[in-house]
Amino acid sequence: MARILGLDLGSHSVKGLLLDANTRSSAVKAWAEVRRAPEGDRQETLRAALRELLANPELQHADQVVVSLPGQSLATHQLSLPFTDPKRIEATIPFEVESQIPFDLGEAVFDYQVATQVKDKGSELLVGVVRREELATLLGVLNEAGVDPRVVTHPGITYQNLLLQQASLLADLDSETVAIVDIGHERTTLAIGRPGLGVEFARTFSGGGQGLDRALAAEFQTPLPEAHHWKESHGALASAAQAQGPDGERAAAAFVRGLQPVLRELRPSFKSFTARTRRQVGAVLLCGGTARMPGLAEQLGKDLGLPTRVLALPQEVSTVVPATEQPAVMQAYSLALRGQATGARAPRFNLRRGEFAFKGDYDYVKDKLGLLASFAATLLLLLIASGVVRNSVLARREAQVDEVLCTVTKNILGACEKNYDLALNRLKGVESPAAALPKLSAVNLLAEMTQRVPADVQVTFDRIDIDLERISVRGETDSSKQIDTIASALKGHRCFKEVKEGKVEKTRDGNKVTFRLDIQVQCPEQVQGGES
Repeated sequence: MARILGLDLGSHSVKGLLLDANTRSSAVKAWAEVRRAPEGDRQETLRAALRELLANPELQHADQVVVSLPGQSLATHQLSLPFTDPKRIEATIPFEVESQIPFDLGEAVFDYQVATQVKDKGSELLVGVVRREELATLLGVLNEAGVDPRVVTHPGITYQNLLLQQASLLADLDSETVAIVDIGHERTTLAIGRPGLGVEFARTFSGGGQGLDRALAAEFQTPLPEAHHWKESHGALASAAQAQGPDGERAAAAFVRGLQPVLRELRPSFKSFTARTRRQVGAVLLCGGTARMPGLAEQLGKDLGLPTRVLALPQEVSTVVPATEQPAVMQAYSLALRGQATGARAPRFNLRRGEFAFKGDYDYVKDKLGLLASFAATLLLLLIASGVVRNSVLARREAQVDEVLCTVTKNILGACEKNYDLALNRLKGVESPAAALPKLSAVNLLAEMTQRVPADVQVTFDRIDIDLERISVRGETDSSKQIDTIASALKGHRCFKEVKEGKVEKTRDGNKVTFRLDIQVQCPEQVQGGES
């Protein structure tokens, strides 16, 4: 079984959930939550929280890690294209994205998820865009913590995994279309879709539990940390707040005011979805850390006019994750499900593409294998073409050689012979006219002798006598040493059996010397011929 770790990098806390999964089933093995420091550099607080979380032995040794992009850095766009062909979509999206972002496309990393497709009407796409430097920074922080995530996904598209793989969790809803609202500390994530079919609309926006803290602090004129602590300990809304007396109702009224930014984003988002799909959102499912507040679902249901409840994990998970904590780990659970999804049911969206691709990812290897396969196919075609051309050229050349050999043997032997070995044996034979031709000639010997004289020796030959057994040479050079050099060079020839130096004299001006060399000529084949 694969051990998949879903990491929710929240602004208030970091959550991790470990899932043991195979192609048919999955089981939650462990979970943990670590609060981030309320003050300090964001990257540093994330590093510290990650180190503490991953030090938990129950979350170690994961086979793969899946995260979603945190914060407000991810921009989401809904695109409509009049076609469904994946290649045309891939070619068109960069132009569409470039027209909608306020910076250069080269500074962006983006990917898309198909929301809906109708053959005759086209495709509805969810596109997420982030600055390249922000993604690189996040991966750097994760790598420092010893984490190399296989998938970096969209926080809203994360719930695609829940809608597809855990549709039974939503079976009690009397609605075809549901909205999953993940209310965190600083950010709220919205995903609208249909169980069994997936997410059709997704976005993230500012607003969440921090807004409730500020509203409570303003109402009671208390410091923000104290307001946050009171909210976690005693905070409640709707009928749950009424049971706490006047202070509870007063705090609930402040919380309602703090929820208004979230409601101002949810209402137009629902209307936008309805305008695109001609379908109404029928129910709202809450999750995220803020969803743990009692009465929140009741209050939002009243404000939105929709059935609303807190989303719960499968029943068997309750033994590992307490029911009160399940809303907070819902995104980590959905991220872990993403690692389990394979094939066509797996969400496409993954920002780890191109230079940021996960090196151990099958998609990465598959892309490289495809490239290598195309190179191999091209090389094979070139080798085949080269072989065909070479064979054709060699065939023509062989025909030309055969024709020349035939002409030579016909002129000398009187008969055409195209077999080289037979032709050579017949030309060497006693009965052949070629047998009477001498193996050596004066011209050959003269050429061999002059080629043997070193090029750096200044020598002038004023007399050369040559026959087939002896060469006599008289010449002039600069010194006796150069005479020895010439003699040594001539001795290297196989036919110059012996080289004798004759009388050496200085010239009249004394600048040079004259010499004689006697060279005995005897080639090995001559000896063999004489012996035979």
